[in-house]
Amino acid sequence: MNQPITYVGLDLGTFKTSVACANGKRAVVPSAVGWPKDRVGRALLGRDIIFGEEIWKHRMALDVVRPFRRGTLKYIDGADAGFSPDDIARHKDAARLLVNHAVSTTEPATDGPIYGVIGAPSRATIPNKQVIIDAARETLDAVMVVAEPFTIAYGMDRLANTLVIDIGAGTIDICPMYGTYPKDADQITLPIGGDAIDEEFHRLMKQSELQPQLTLNMAREIKEKFGFGRDNEDAAIVTLLVAGKPTQIDVSKQLKFACRAIVPGIVEASRELISRFDPEFQSSLLSNVLLGGGGSQLKGLDRLIEEALQPFGEANVTHVDDSVFAGATGALKMAMSMPAEYWQQIAEQAHDKNRHVEQPASVRLRRAA
Repeated sequence: MNQPITYVGLDLGTFKTSVACANGKRAVVPSAVGWPKDRVGRALLGRDIIFGEEIWKHRMALDVVRPFRRGTLKYIDGADAGFSPDDIARHKDAARLLVNHAVSTTEPATDGPIYGVIGAPSRATIPNKQVIIDAARETLDAVMVVAEPFTIAYGMDRLANTLVIDIGAGTIDICPMYGTYPKDADQITLPIGGDAIDEEFHRLMKQSELQPQLTLNMAREIKEKFGFGRDNEDAAIVTLLVAGKPTQIDVSKQLKFACRAIVPGIVEASRELISRFDPEFQSSLLSNVLLGGGGSQLKGLDRLIEEALQPFGEANVTHVDDSVFAGATGALKMAMSMPAEYWQQIAEQAHDKNRHVEQPASVRLRRAA
């Protein structure tokens, strides 16, 4: 009797990870793993590894690792990011734990194989993709790594005449869709994203006249609530501590400047990429620009990019309705559409590589459940 196959799609975001399962369940979790700093923290939290929103609630008691921060592991090599070998090992371990936790939240069947598609930055190198595969190896019996913009386009049936711009926290991926899987040379990954906006906004506020007390986490929350780039948007009034006293501050100027900081790079990369195609196809791409990723929801960003592209032709920029799950549901749709024999071949190759690798007890128990 054949064992039932469970399919999953994952979008391993720099700040959030979303997962969709063929059983109809889906979830989003912070792309972070926390370890209690000492025995006091361990006693407070009652376990050795922390996931989810508890990480931010108890972050003072935790050593927190965001394994993909600023594109690390997925796009930028750990050594190039200035990490020591121990730091790189810690990030890889966090990536492995994160994948296992994310998939477990959808409660997949444990009496059969689990096959999954995972999105990666467009210009991720082979070693980068291998890191992702290694992170998923203990959780998934077979895994495919594909470009994140492609999973968005695949899920929305936008596989032709569309320029997808996936604005994540760590990277921005720009990918043209022209009826086939795009070549690496036809894609661009920028090593900037939502994290860069947070850091720039934080820097500008610290240099402002009032110099309010503001953490990067607070800067991100303000950006997500008010983020915009156009001059005609409403003011952003927040209450921050100034010399220990709660004070209302208009942060509109700094927030607009920070949000706009990513636009020139997006426009220049899009223009350069579009110019590689014949003129008729160029106009089609320019009139069908689709923004995905968490950054696509920043208020006014779609119009700002559209206005900046107008000198190159009649541009039309829209954004996905569901930025949280567009990548994961597209990856799931792709996983379910692949032939069974293709998955079986990948699973057999993975099994050969793992034949002499001892799996942790938690994995052995899942397989035996």
